[in-house]
Amino acid sequence: MQRFYTHFFISILLIITVSGCSSMGSAMKASPSFINSLGMADIPLDDLKESYTNEYSKWVTVNGLEIHYQELGEGPTIVLLHGVMSSLQTWDDWVLELSKSYHVVSLDLPGFGLTGAPESLDDLTEEYLLNTFAKFVHEIELENFSLTGNSLGGYIAAQYAASYPERVDHLILIDPIAYPQDMPWVMDLATTPGLSSIGKVFQPPVIITMNVKQMYGDHQRIERRHMDRYVQMGQRAGARSAYIKIMEILEERSTQEVPLPFSRIKAPTLLMWGELDDWTPVELSQRWKDDIRNSQLVIYPGVGHVPMEEAPAITVVDAIKFLNGEKVVAPKPVTEEKAFSEPGAMERTLEGISN
Repeated sequence: MQRFYTHFFISILLIITVSGCSSMGSAMKASPSFINSLGMADIPLDDLKESYTNEYSKWVTVNGLEIHYQELGEGPTIVLLHGVMSSLQTWDDWVLELSKSYHVVSLDLPGFGLTGAPESLDDLTEEYLLNTFAKFVHEIELENFSLTGNSLGGYIAAQYAASYPERVDHLILIDPIAYPQDMPWVMDLATTPGLSSIGKVFQPPVIITMNVKQMYGDHQRIERRHMDRYVQMGQRAGARSAYIKIMEILEERSTQEVPLPFSRIKAPTLLMWGELDDWTPVELSQRWKDDIRNSQLVIYPGVGHVPMEEAPAITVVDAIKFLNGEKVVAPKPVTEEKAFSEPGAMERTLEGISN
């Protein structure tokens, strides 16, 4: 056992060394103390609430969880579901535009953000995630609405649309997870027997910063607000163990070729995919397109696993076009460069496209 722990800490040291100053520096900047930056302390929930709630924040009790969600805007309803190790703030740029014409609902899924995990991790299963979202929709009294999900959120959104086909008006899936695939190194490492037990109590934020960089097609596009959020939400009490548990769920799913119900989806569906996604490779997009009959696929050059976060200007315009019944055309590589070339470019890009 002593040899195992020695090997573990040597592995962590090697990860930190290989990550370089940039990843470690990001982890330290985002952490409130040096102890936090080593993954050996939590950030109090009240402090996280102070940083990550606003006048649009609400709470609803579902399956024993106090789910944090936000809603703003008027018009047809659209619900936004985030991905692994993320939170509702991943949609901030989209919400800014969508709320001008839509009633926008975003939430922290179980295990993540300010919602956190159930008291017993044994309850945190795939079925629990799907059931909790379905009950959330019922609790806040949504009828028909459009639904968008990224990564794990995309899987939950697709499952809901297949189970309740008459309730979903439009479906947008952004680099969703579902089919068998090779998983990212961080998941393989985190779910290794033995290491997973340690990772539930000791999880250096540098692993998160490295992981975020892997999620982006170009890590130079990562904004400080997003990196800080990933690191800080990962230091909520219970987050480490919840992250490991959900990674174990996804690892198991990635090895199973089982029938999926996506052919039952009736809603017009837009598949958005980052060409440089290392988490859910773009090759998997064809399986989704084949299974969802009324679907179209748009691939974003130079973009990774979180297009709505890495390329918000282009992707939100495409989302609005799709919701309006227009055909979405894949962008040219130069478009993304212009969209992120200087401060304020996003707003000018949106204005130019809308005109």
